[in-house]
Amino acid sequence: MAKVSLARRLQLAQRLETLAPGTPVFCGEARVGAVDGVYAEGKAEVAEYLAVRWDARDGMPVLIATKDVESLESRGVVLMGAEPSAYETAPRFDSKLYPSLRRLR
Repeated sequence: MAKVSLARRLQLAQRLETLAPGTPVFCGEARVGAVDGVYAEGKAEVAEYLAVRWDARDGMPVLIATKDVESLESRGVVLMGAEPSAYETAPRFDSKLYPSLRRLR
């Protein structure tokens, strides 16, 4: 995984705020799901988490930290992990389980 500067990470988080639900999510070349929502912690205005409807988990939303996003491309969101198996333990997302998260988009 490539290291990303703090300035680049902040710029990426600000761009993530504009993602529309349904935007495809990839690990390397493999499509793994679609964005279900973009979330911030508490009163933060910067995207900190994505809820992703994960295809291999029957479309169940999982929580992915924005620090795991490598890039935003025309095809969608690309995660740092090149293999979908890197996210097998990503927690299921249910807003009731994460009351401090606020939906940005």
